Amino acid sequence: MGDITDQILAELKELKSWLYGANGFEGDVPEIKSSIKDHSKRIRRIELIVAGSGIIGAGALGIINLLGG
Repeated sequence: MGDITDQILAELKELKSWLYGANGFEGDVPEIKSSIKDHSKRIRRIELIVAGSGIIGAGALGIINLLGG
C-alpha cells in the first residue's frame, strides 16, 4: 500500500514541477496566465468595438426616425 502512495506522491511532485517550475524552469502556469491576460485584452477590445458600433447604429437609426417622421 505504501508503494502505491509513494508512486502517486512522486507523480504529483513531478506534475507540480511542470506546472509551477523547478530547478530554474519557469513552468507552464506563468505562461498560461500571460496568455490569458493577452486573450482577455483582445476580448475587451472586441467588446468595446461591438458596443460602440451598436451605439452608433442606434443613434443613426434614431436620427433617421426623427428626420423621416
